[in-house]
Amino acid sequence: MILPTFLAAALAVCAIASVQAQGEPAQWAHSPAGDTLLHSFANAPYPHPSRAAGHTYSGVTFSAAEHYSDSTVGIFIPEGYRQGKTVNYVVHFHGWSNHASQVLDRYHLREQMKAAGVNAILLVPQGPKDAQDSGGGKLELDPGAFKLLISEVTEFLTQQGKLHTHTIGKIVLSTHSGGYAVTSAILDHGGLTDHITDVLLFDSSYGGLDWFAIWIAHSPGPHHSRRLVSIFTAHLAPENYMLITLLQKNHTPYTTNMESEISEELLLPRKAIFFHTTDIEHDEIMQKKQFFTLFLKTSALR
Repeated sequence: MILPTFLAAALAVCAIASVQAQGEPAQWAHSPAGDTLLHSFANAPYPHPSRAAGHTYSGVTFSAAEHYSDSTVGIFIPEGYRQGKTVNYVVHFHGWSNHASQVLDRYHLREQMKAAGVNAILLVPQGPKDAQDSGGGKLELDPGAFKLLISEVTEFLTQQGKLHTHTIGKIVLSTHSGGYAVTSAILDHGGLTDHITDVLLFDSSYGGLDWFAIWIAHSPGPHHSRRLVSIFTAHLAPENYMLITLLQKNHTPYTTNMESEISEELLLPRKAIFFHTTDIEHDEIMQKKQFFTLFLKTSALR
């Protein structure tokens, strides 16, 4: 029996008994979509002093040992990836009550990445593990930490024979729900701002609005070379209105549309683009209509 692509990919990752720690031989899991590895990195978001005592939300305490000690980064290299003089990355930050391996499966990120046809490697850093928390640890609070992580991952991939370059090309940042805090912080002080071409907000505009607005407003060159896409449900309409107001103050070009109008034509311009959806639930916004694929397909990686 031939398994559907998404099921085969999920089973392949489940076959990894545990996350490979630093120094252990890497055991890549192959699926029809590509190769996946869950690996520990020193510059991953956690552990970090900001959560050394854990975190409490609504009377529930999430311990440091259980929720803030996992230094996993999920790595996915799509089938057909072509090594070149530079390496492009898509870096996705998950929301509350989630973890890296589940994110890859639940939102079909491997399959959507493969379908987008972009020549890039997907990274999913582990944030607060299965915790109600938007903290981003090192990547949120330590200046230059994002650059350190990307450099460490790139060095690792060259050692694995997956790359033959250390030169970083384009980077797309993607965030769902509570991943907004670390994503906006990276734009301000992550260390690779000039490499970030696209920011994709999947119902993820809870905060950090000033940093999102500043990043898109300071696009280099005579043509607008940066793009921010925000798709949001009704509960984040006020925050998106606030972000639009900030863009207006900076004279930054933007468009607003309904989700039913989404098309490649609307997504191709390099500016801020907003889509309001009324029929997709918060936890389905990435995968129900494969918007992750479409947003990547129309990014600077195309």
